[in-house]
Amino acid sequence: MVTRFGMSEIGPWSLIDPAVQSSDVVLRMLARNSMSEKLAEDIDTSVKRIIDNAYEIAKSHIKNNRDAIDRLVDVLLEKETLTGDEFRGTLAMVSDMVFARQNDSVRELVNV
Repeated sequence: MVTRFGMSEIGPWSLIDPAVQSSDVVLRMLARNSMSEKLAEDIDTSVKRIIDNAYEIAKSHIKNNRDAIDRLVDVLLEKETLTGDEFRGTLAMVSDMVFARQNDSVRELVNV
């Protein structure tokens, strides 16, 4: 993303020579050696920032959907496979339970 498509703060341009976009590891290493040390550090920093950001988003999704994940794990341990309808049904059941708990919490706050 960073070197091929320019998707970073470095700039909107490709940083890899199209001739060196090979699957050959040696050619890719040679391409890396043809850029400045500062540019290589900037690329590494940009890649790390993207990875760290994606990691935090993934942790947030897991934390926010923990009930659904745990319920799906229980169902999968029991059945091993699910159809699309069974998967959607399980998620609907969990989201209904979460919605009911949120409503109970709101009612408690209003009644206090």
